[in-house]
Amino acid sequence: PNLEYLNLEECSNLEEVHHSLGCCRKLIRLDLNNCKSLKRFLCVNVESLEYLDLEKCNSLEKFPEIQGRMKPEIQIHMQRSGIRELPSSIFQYQTHITELLLWNMKNLVALPSSIYRLKSLVSLSVWGCSKLESLPEEIGDLDNLELLYASRTLISRPPSTIARLNKLKILSFRCSGVDGVHFEFPPVAEGLRSLEDLDLGYCNLIEGGLPEDIGSLSSLKKLDLTGTDFEHLPRSIAQLGALRILDLRKCERLAQLPELPPELNELLVDCHVALKIIHDLVTKRKSLRRVKLDVEDDTKYNLFAHALFQNISSLRHHISASDSLSQNVFTILYDKFPSWFLYQGRDSSVSVNLPENWYIPHKFLGFAVCYKGKLVDTTAQLIPVCDDGMSCMTQKLALSECDTESSDNSVWYRPIHFLLVPFAVLWDTSNANGKTPNDYGIIRLSFPGEEKMYGLRLLYKEGPEVEAMLQIRENNNEPTEHSTGIRRTR
Repeated sequence: PNLEYLNLEECSNLEEVHHSLGCCRKLIRLDLNNCKSLKRFLCVNVESLEYLDLEKCNSLEKFPEIQGRMKPEIQIHMQRSGIRELPSSIFQYQTHITELLLWNMKNLVALPSSIYRLKSLVSLSVWGCSKLESLPEEIGDLDNLELLYASRTLISRPPSTIARLNKLKILSFRCSGVDGVHFEFPPVAEGLRSLEDLDLGYCNLIEGGLPEDIGSLSSLKKLDLTGTDFEHLPRSIAQLGALRILDLRKCERLAQLPELPPELNELLVDCHVALKIIHDLVTKRKSLRRVKLDVEDDTKYNLFAHALFQNISSLRHHISASDSLSQNVFTILYDKFPSWFLYQGRDSSVSVNLPENWYIPHKFLGFAVCYKGKLVDTTAQLIPVCDDGMSCMTQKLALSECDTESSDNSVWYRPIHFLLVPFAVLWDTSNANGKTPNDYGIIRLSFPGEEKMYGLRLLYKEGPEVEAMLQIRENNNEPTEHSTGIRRTR
């Protein structure tokens, strides 16, 4: 009866705890962590108990009967245990607790309705409770709840009362649901006013699985819809004024983007899906500066680069001013450039010899550029073929101001930035003194202060007549962009 501390941690052959523990009124600490064979634990006296550890008791399916009145400061650990149900008495006496960690309890089938008593609860995790099919309606009464992790459960219909959790900041149902049952997120009803991070990745969401009023989540900063089965997203997503990151990777059927939120600056998407929605990416991106691709193969990567620049160039009348170039930076994470960029190298300044008669009126669009690392102010110059007093065409591209922190702290890949330098940005007729663009024979890019891995390609408007003209030049052994050299200057 005077026992205060009992440590049976990792007693792998222990199958039963003696019922006399129900009489140990002075017991302060009981540690049964990783007693994997424990099946019978009938009762425990909690009058003095401050610490009870049942973590990793995989074979224990029933929580012991409580003897005595539970102390408010008691700590109970049940993660990765085999317990099927939680006694209501825990919540009767534990109204002060701020954290309830029940993750990976593989046999847990339900939470008691008395959970509403936990008025101080801030964090609740049922992550990995793979038999848990629902949350009690009373969960909406947890007024101070800020974190709710319900990933890898069988929950496919969260209760509508979660919309009342107006202090909730993080909500995750990732990889939850039942095979063959589509996940449905309840109407927001202007609730969840503090929610910043919503993860519904791989939840078997289909068209209609998101409520139309999802746009009323006024504090939402990150929305993860990875692996969902949408063709179209709810239009109200455009109303998510605080949204910064939208993850649409593995959304194989996605065919169209809605108008994007005004402050969205990072979109994650697969390369082949990006190809399908490339026009929307360019025309609806607003403040979007990072399009992060999961690249499946080099062919799709090259097709993406080509389609991206063709679509950017179609908007060139909107980007003729140099101060708006920063709005046309797309960033991906990958380990190499597309081979679509015919000139590639590494230096702090690069000069590329242009082919003779490289400029084709109404067909030449500009210079497609990519480089790795931090965005820096870059100087672009067109340099005359002959040094007869002609001045260079020079334009500083103010890019450093649009370099933003990435949410992906990958140590494997550095960001690759794509940008178009439209011909209209470089060419100044008033400074040409009657010369034509073909009197200029070198394009130079300078990255002040550091070396850059770079890629460059001359971009022409798509069309059979352009291809024919380039073919004629090649047949006449005239230099084309495929055969010109690179000069490096330091």
